[in-house]
Amino acid sequence: MEYSIIIADDHPIVRQGMKSLIAGYPGMIITGEAGDGLEALRLIEKTEPDLALIDINMPGLGGIEILKEIAKKKTGTRIIINTAYKDASLLSAALEYGAAGFLLKDTALVEIKLCLDKVLSGGKYISSELSDILLKDKAPDSGILSSSLSALTLTERKILKYVALNKTTKEIAAELFISYRTVENHRNNICKKLNLSGGNALLRFALDNKEKL
Repeated sequence: MEYSIIIADDHPIVRQGMKSLIAGYPGMIITGEAGDGLEALRLIEKTEPDLALIDINMPGLGGIEILKEIAKKKTGTRIIINTAYKDASLLSAALEYGAAGFLLKDTALVEIKLCLDKVLSGGKYISSELSDILLKDKAPDSGILSSSLSALTLTERKILKYVALNKTTKEIAAELFISYRTVENHRNNICKKLNLSGGNALLRFALDNKEKL
């Protein structure tokens, strides 16, 4: 199976570098590239690639605006944000609007491959440095957090820990020797108990409170 990927960045040298790198990965093909946000959005809508690697800050439309538009149209394209900014508010906004992965532009090459593999397999990936930034930015009241977590069962706490480790539902099911559907039910119950809503709300909560789980 081959996965189609487009690259959007206003710097040609970045696009060329990513194209050369991904060309060496089996099962991944570059089907298009864009130099600004509007061009990237048109390309995604027209070709519906499996994955789009998008710069968070581009002329025309930025990565956040593209995420908003993709969420409305429900194309099925998974978005990885490629950024030079270590800004927790931007990362939180991107998560809220459905980003499946985050990479720093100066990240190690091996991490790029890990991110692509994870996202294409249905999971989410946040580079460790960006994950740490999110954790430092969020500091919930410990009493409120303890009360919220106490409502969870032991299995739900375990699942939440795996979510914080960027494990997919399939991977969590294998770790706990339970079915995919059972994990999905637990995830839904966790969201209800913690009053979480939105596609990435559970992941955000797990990452924000990773050290307290």
